[in-house]
Amino acid sequence: MIATFVEQHDRLVHRVLEMSLGLMTWSLLTSPIWLGILYPRAIVYMLTFFTVYWSYLAAKHTFGLMVGYNNYAREMKIDWTEEYHKLDFCTLPDSATLPTRKEDLRHFLLIPAVNEPYNVLKDSMDALFRQTFPLNQIVLVYTVEEKYAAETEKKIREILGDRVNQLNRFMLFVHPRGIVGEAMGVGGANRSWGARHAVAELQNSGENIRNYIFSTIDADHVMNSQYITRLSHLYLSTSRRDNHYYSTAVHLFNNNLWRVPMMMRIEANAVTMGSLSDWSATKGALKDSFSAYSASLQTLIDANYWDVTLGIDDTIFYWRSFFVRNGDFDGVCHYIPYSADAVEGKNFIDSHISMYRQLLRWGWGAIDFPLSMKEFLKNNKLPLSKKLGWLAKLLERRVILVNMVFLITFGFSLVTLVNPYVKQSNFAYSLPNIMSQILTVTLVFIIPATYYRMKLVSPMPKNWHFWQKIPVYLEGPLIMLNLLTYSFFPWVDAQTRMLFGKKMKDLYYMPKVR
Repeated sequence: MIATFVEQHDRLVHRVLEMSLGLMTWSLLTSPIWLGILYPRAIVYMLTFFTVYWSYLAAKHTFGLMVGYNNYAREMKIDWTEEYHKLDFCTLPDSATLPTRKEDLRHFLLIPAVNEPYNVLKDSMDALFRQTFPLNQIVLVYTVEEKYAAETEKKIREILGDRVNQLNRFMLFVHPRGIVGEAMGVGGANRSWGARHAVAELQNSGENIRNYIFSTIDADHVMNSQYITRLSHLYLSTSRRDNHYYSTAVHLFNNNLWRVPMMMRIEANAVTMGSLSDWSATKGALKDSFSAYSASLQTLIDANYWDVTLGIDDTIFYWRSFFVRNGDFDGVCHYIPYSADAVEGKNFIDSHISMYRQLLRWGWGAIDFPLSMKEFLKNNKLPLSKKLGWLAKLLERRVILVNMVFLITFGFSLVTLVNPYVKQSNFAYSLPNIMSQILTVTLVFIIPATYYRMKLVSPMPKNWHFWQKIPVYLEGPLIMLNLLTYSFFPWVDAQTRMLFGKKMKDLYYMPKVR
């Protein structure tokens, strides 16, 4: 009944779900005002709950960091080439989805490019040729945007040079601009174009797709030398391998971390530590794909690649795979890192503008809410537990976490602004002191977070003066400034645009600066 209604009124249902996310955000943001007038007791209890919940999240984050860093340190010490060769092919799980033999395993590495500087492309490609995995089992695919295709292709081929002969195959495709229906400026359309054409070439030459692991990274990603070998070991030793995506838990930004302004560095480190903690605490349950990820090439084909009409691509790969597998799809992680570029502009001001525009694009990732909820209503094969779990997860991520710090910081002041008598009530009289005490205790978690942050990132430049190093250790407390600015305004901005029906079809590509 519900599925039929959704099918018949697809656009209406989608629009209502789009609006619902923005309505929930703005209802929560303004709750100190309207609840402060209508029912102040409720907002007092809600602010108390958010304060306690924030402390719980801080403790959970610290625990995840501790576990994650220990896993990272352990995996970095292992010789994954040796471990890979120890695998007994006859005893590996799910023989039907295995390559025909270990030597036939192939890596399909897809890299979208726009107009990255020469050194960015070179650093990434040089890291590929430092991999401990046999290069003659790697198919390298670049897919280049047409606008800058001539110069970008020239740089790629020059950097590659004679090393192309070490690879199993090299392919380069040019993604035409202006294709009707495609969102502009998003990697999904470019990735889909290159992947579809590369797969067609493999199939036309008689290749067995079952032999291929698909991976996509960005053009600035510098993989650790053991990255592909560790991925190979994880893929082969995992059961139901078509029902997982594979990702590192350690997304670093060491390429230019010490060159960018402080707020850019705080945001980059927040991504690194948040991902590491989240993977370690949840073990991939209810976690979608981000930035660099892998799967069987068959899974990519079954999911019909990426949605070229949307302004996001990373998380949408997860959802397309999730639905084609009827909910039986989740993530499996390893701890061998890659390093990307933190946001960097031409100057101090341009860096901050670029950061906002990139996070606005990330905030547009909230489009996964109407897409997923609509499919939940239509698909009866999806487990109810997965539907409810993801509903709670999306509401927490897209509504509660975006607005919680703002409410904890300013909520009580807004309540007393519209209803000064709240201060005189018994239930609210001690609230500011209680919240302050809880948040003060929570500050203790900054100490281990700072410790693990400094262990994960590359060392500070040796030529830095003492006065340049001091602010680095203050970045822990300054995370609150980030949470009230870059982790707040772009995300609310994106949901507000969605609420009013603005379609972000021309999205911002973050230029690389070297």
